[in-house]
Amino acid sequence: MTLVSQQFGQVVRKWREARGWSQEQLAARADLNRSYMGEIERSAAVPSLVTAAKLARAFEVTLSQLISTCEESRTI
Repeated sequence: MTLVSQQFGQVVRKWREARGWSQEQLAARADLNRSYMGEIERSAAVPSLVTAAKLARAFEVTLSQLISTCEESRTI
């Protein structure tokens, strides 16, 4: 997969773990399938904009905050 999807998956995993959530819990909060969550975190799937927005809502941040965190992780 692309570097962007790797960064996105890493940020999602980092934020999920920081909250102490399982993939199942995050998937439920975002109204997504648990196995799909795993694929996103492993960069085996590239989420759509709609999916990214669902994840942002689950984390209680804006979509732009989620995306900017991915962009920031690219420079680190």
